[in-house]
Amino acid sequence: ANGVILITTKSGQARQGIGVEFNSSFTFENPLAIPEWQYEYGSGSGGIAPGDKAAAVSNGRTSWGAKLDGSMVINPDGVARPYVAQKNNIKNFYDTGTTFSNTLAISGGNETANFRFSVSNTDVNAIVPNSSTNRKTFNLSTNANLSKKIVFEGKAQYNVESNKNRTAIADFTGNPNAAIGLMATNIDVRTLAPGYDESGNEMAWSDYNFVSNPYFAASKRKNEDLWQRFLGSFSLRYNILDFLYLRARLGTDYTNIEGFNITPTGTLHSAPGSMTESKRKFYENNAEILLGFDKKIGDFSVNMIAGGNQMYKNNIRSNFSSGDLNVPFIYFISNGKTPTFSQTFSELQINSLFASADIGFRNYLYLTLTGREDWFSTLTDPDMASNNSLFYPSAGLSYVISETWQTRPNWLSYVKARASWAQVGGGAPDAYRTRQIFTAPTSSHLGQALMYIEGNTIPNMLAPYTSTTMEAGLDLRLFNNRIGIDFTIYDRTTTKDIVDASVPPSTSYNNVSMNVGEVKNRGVELMLTGTPVSTNTGFNWDVVFNMAYNKNTVVKIADDLPSLSIATARTGNGFVYHYEGQPFGMVSGYKMKQDASGRIVYNSANGIPVQSEFMSLGRGVPPMNISLTNNFSYRNFTFSFLLDSKFGGVMYSASNAYGTNYGLHKNTVANGVRETGVSVSGVDQNGNPYNAVVDAETYFEGIAFSITDEYVYKADFIKLRQFNLGYSLPKVFLDKTPFQSANISFVARNLFLIYSAMENVDPESNYSTANGQGLENFGVPPTRSYGFNLSVRF
Repeated sequence: ANGVILITTKSGQARQGIGVEFNSSFTFENPLAIPEWQYEYGSGSGGIAPGDKAAAVSNGRTSWGAKLDGSMVINPDGVARPYVAQKNNIKNFYDTGTTFSNTLAISGGNETANFRFSVSNTDVNAIVPNSSTNRKTFNLSTNANLSKKIVFEGKAQYNVESNKNRTAIADFTGNPNAAIGLMATNIDVRTLAPGYDESGNEMAWSDYNFVSNPYFAASKRKNEDLWQRFLGSFSLRYNILDFLYLRARLGTDYTNIEGFNITPTGTLHSAPGSMTESKRKFYENNAEILLGFDKKIGDFSVNMIAGGNQMYKNNIRSNFSSGDLNVPFIYFISNGKTPTFSQTFSELQINSLFASADIGFRNYLYLTLTGREDWFSTLTDPDMASNNSLFYPSAGLSYVISETWQTRPNWLSYVKARASWAQVGGGAPDAYRTRQIFTAPTSSHLGQALMYIEGNTIPNMLAPYTSTTMEAGLDLRLFNNRIGIDFTIYDRTTTKDIVDASVPPSTSYNNVSMNVGEVKNRGVELMLTGTPVSTNTGFNWDVVFNMAYNKNTVVKIADDLPSLSIATARTGNGFVYHYEGQPFGMVSGYKMKQDASGRIVYNSANGIPVQSEFMSLGRGVPPMNISLTNNFSYRNFTFSFLLDSKFGGVMYSASNAYGTNYGLHKNTVANGVRETGVSVSGVDQNGNPYNAVVDAETYFEGIAFSITDEYVYKADFIKLRQFNLGYSLPKVFLDKTPFQSANISFVARNLFLIYSAMENVDPESNYSTANGQGLENFGVPPTRSYGFNLSVRF
């Protein structure tokens, strides 16, 4: 129902000898977007620079001090330094990241059996100091004709991934990125190194203990995990007749994760320190059997299958927590004052029956019919037994018009029209959404066992959701395939979609699962391909243009529920809501309140604009996506680049809201407001004329976390997404070597922003890829990467 990611694994093929392929790449990474704060005023408040260490620490994040004049001013480490702008903190803190990847593959076989085996190793050193990843991947693919009627196919993949010090994001605690983004303009981040004193205690640098010293967070806090994953698929096909076969297939996806997290002794917000360990095992098994028919009958070609599938998922998670440590700096669970253990278990299953038929007529008319029924264990309910299954069919028709024309214009190479109607669906993505579950008794009261409520989501009766799509398209190829046009229009309606909605903390829960009434998507997709230049000298230029526009509308949520809360920003002033009659995922909040004449309403007590009513401010998901790919080749040289863009969305930037609150944003110095104050003119709460001059610090701190609209920006952008320049060694140089081919190329990704409507942050800096898109807060800066790739075949 949510689309498919289809991965086709390379397989062996009949050949002489053993084939060997080797691929190696090495790339560098640097931050792409760097905030452009004001650099006229430094740390302090009330226009006064810090006079001692305590004042320097309490103002480590604030830049409401005096003008930067080069005088000696105390820093948070107690050392006096010149009061000057420090514009390179991001460059000075972050490392140059590197990614080194190597893959070796061997293949061989004959007409009876063949194989392909590959092993790869990837080492990633992130731009955040002391953060790294190592990933090893092993792939094996085999095919064998066990007899004239029996064919075996097997694929297996094993991954081992070790992650060291995953950096925290979105919040302040343990997040070095937030500290870098909010540091007062005159503080050199390197003066906070190593981040701790001789006793190992975190060095304070700001007024808020939960804003970590970036060096302490990067070097002392530990957040590590080890992933082991096995994916296997094995099938046997028995050819009953030339056109009739039976196939059985088994597949498994098994993952084991072990991790630990250390809040070190001496952490400002938790001096004793603590640690947690977690273990998680989850797997998905699929068993499938089908009967297939594939035969040409006169002018017709018929390909039909019918079968069944059983999918089973199992998830076990164990968590161990130490509580505060007894003995400082000794990290194991039993050293905790209040060790705790918890374990959760869930399982779900989907049983399915399905059938499909592809019928072709004279190679120009094709009809596809499908039908599938699923039974979902996550929706099984004794009181609503009929509510746990769903049948969904589809029908598609395509007509290759150009195959039926006796004569056609020379410039028209190919024409195909297609249309389809399809319905898909699904159940709850997680188990136990329909019933309250409890933990086993761990304590008692007055001799009676106490049960504890498990989970943070309120259970609810849920029904399957369905998505119905009507689609039509046209595929044209012109001038001997030099120009291609692929155009599609669609209308997709999803009913009873299952979402988690936020609920007030007073309920003791975080979310409630519910069926959303109806969501409609209508859109167009266009792909243009062309070869503007193709010469006999070997020079070719190919172009691919992609455009997709999706008009989304939340038609209905539920009876007596016109809106639905989805996500809230860390500032508590930016939100994502669903509203009936509006697009899915609207960034919401407050504007400056205006009277009937359009005059701003101010609080007469302090001169701060009054909040408007709560309202939607723009789409969190951009409706328009456009990309342009250019590929050039000349003899042994290739050159390509990809431009990527999105338009029509907005983003609430918590980074800019915080930057305003702490006097970092350029708007806090615009038009000399630090000296003159902010002139406001409008009406007060009673409608009387109101004019005043408000101190800049008071004004901007007043609006930073109250007027959402000030920090909602268009998220439109155009990026140079990808760049590749390659050279293949001529065969004349390879004839006397063991190499069949060799290629070296310069590769780059996210090289730079050609255009962005955002201030100070990357327009793709969402910290959610789920339903809460459109909110941003300090995270790892987006990076540009560049390096080299070598590929050889033996």
